[in-house]
Amino acid sequence: GVGGGGSRDPLARSGGVKGVSASPSHASNAGQELAQLSGISQRISGSDFRHRHEAVTELTEMMISEREACDGKTGPLVELFVGRLGDNNAKVAAAALQGLEKVAGAYGSGLEGSVGVLVPALAANLANTSAQIRTLAASVLDIVARQSDPCLLAQPLSSAIDFGNQRARATLLDKMRLIVRNLYDKRPPLLYKFVVQSAVKTLEEHRADVKSSNATLIKELYAVVGEGIFTNSGVRLPDKTVMRLREIIGS
Repeated sequence: GVGGGGSRDPLARSGGVKGVSASPSHASNAGQELAQLSGISQRISGSDFRHRHEAVTELTEMMISEREACDGKTGPLVELFVGRLGDNNAKVAAAALQGLEKVAGAYGSGLEGSVGVLVPALAANLANTSAQIRTLAASVLDIVARQSDPCLLAQPLSSAIDFGNQRARATLLDKMRLIVRNLYDKRPPLLYKFVVQSAVKTLEEHRADVKSSNATLIKELYAVVGEGIFTNSGVRLPDKTVMRLREIIGS
């Protein structure tokens, strides 16, 4: 939610981060980390924006410095960041995006299990009135798109393009283009089901930036699949759609 209050603690559901060795020499460290996480999760959704900002900074530092303990257990930690992406205080939202930028860069594909919650939250930030928020969100999404399994990214990106804020659409189409070749290599049916479908749907869009990004995506699709772009699950697309696609490909 926005602002704070009513803590929804993903750590309580997950039982915290359990990646620390249970040997006696590590027991006290594990206890300290769980206590630290508990404190972060309470303050990060509190009513005082300063406490929320401090908690975001602390969460970032902990995930970077305690990589071994956090690796493979990142889901609930990413949820804590995501909960602040819509914060009504711009400084807190920016800090959460800056934290995610650092963490995504450090963890690489280690965050791909969270793309289902990350993509829609970042897509919402792409439509923010603040240029700083938009730029940070685009940077985080770029890192996530380049380092995550394209099979996991296709559906949330497609949903964000089809149903999200129109102002975010051009950037989302640009990120979708990044996964075309790898997705075709791994799972061609997903390319048709999500990428081609979103590109065809977006043909109805009139915003200049969206039309430009969609045209670049369509040309990339054609470069990868050739004439196959005109057929979906063995069924040829309507003649009118094929004609519009050919106009774009030939432009």
